[in-house]
Amino acid sequence: MLSLSTAPDWDVDPAGLLSCRILSLYERLRAQSDLSPSPVVNALFAELVSACVHADAGDAPSVLSDPRIGEVRSDLIRLCARGESLLEDAWARRVLASDDPGAETAAFPYFGNYEQLARLELHALAGAGHRPETARRLCFIGGGPLPLSAILLGRGLGVGVTVVDRDREAVELSRRLVDRLVPAQRINVVLADAASPFDMARAVAECDVVVVAALVGTTRAQKRAALRAIGMAAEPGTQVVIRSADGLRSLLYPTVDIGDVQDAGLAPELLVHPLGEVVNSVFVARRR
Repeated sequence: MLSLSTAPDWDVDPAGLLSCRILSLYERLRAQSDLSPSPVVNALFAELVSACVHADAGDAPSVLSDPRIGEVRSDLIRLCARGESLLEDAWARRVLASDDPGAETAAFPYFGNYEQLARLELHALAGAGHRPETARRLCFIGGGPLPLSAILLGRGLGVGVTVVDRDREAVELSRRLVDRLVPAQRINVVLADAASPFDMARAVAECDVVVVAALVGTTRAQKRAALRAIGMAAEPGTQVVIRSADGLRSLLYPTVDIGDVQDAGLAPELLVHPLGEVVNSVFVARRR
């Protein structure tokens, strides 16, 4: 038996261990034949999110500069996007099949996170000078099949909402869900491509607040194309809320930097990086 005085001095590298943990989760997710919700898939994504959200912030630079992480980063974001899309699709169908859609929606495992992020965005808008009493309409781009964020933000601002998605099946599910959940709320769900200036001109018409979901463009080029189209379409003075990610959370969602915002013809006004359970950062910008 080794005594304390003779025990070897192992140099444990927390950042290296975290990189290995993330790489292991990536490989296990990549090995799944289907990323639809299941006990195994749910557990893997939950562990990945926990690893990225609860890690020591001081480890982030070393992990993100690890060449092994760099090699898989874009594919990891793609896997996360696919998993989130399938999760929302499954829950949209579950809510539609329920006798009590409101209760079923509240049972969605990440419903609390959606509420927290919506509150953060409403406060960020207020911090950037937006006055809810003057709001006309909200456009939420990238609503997916389960447009909870759009519903919550529209309710918080007290305005009608245009929800945009480029996937036809997601749009059909979203329309049915809105009809069941909030039939009295003024929500219109439309099929449109965020990277098309023509589509965006129709979508953001009469909207003075535009929210861009985190997975509108999972690559830098796609994200920039969408922001440029939105910047071209929005009226001067329109406030644009852009979901991004910071630190290790950028392994879950693509990042947006100030240059991307400025290149789209938008003036950055505020940037919030949450430190708690909310994963997404929030940019608030204004159309020049």
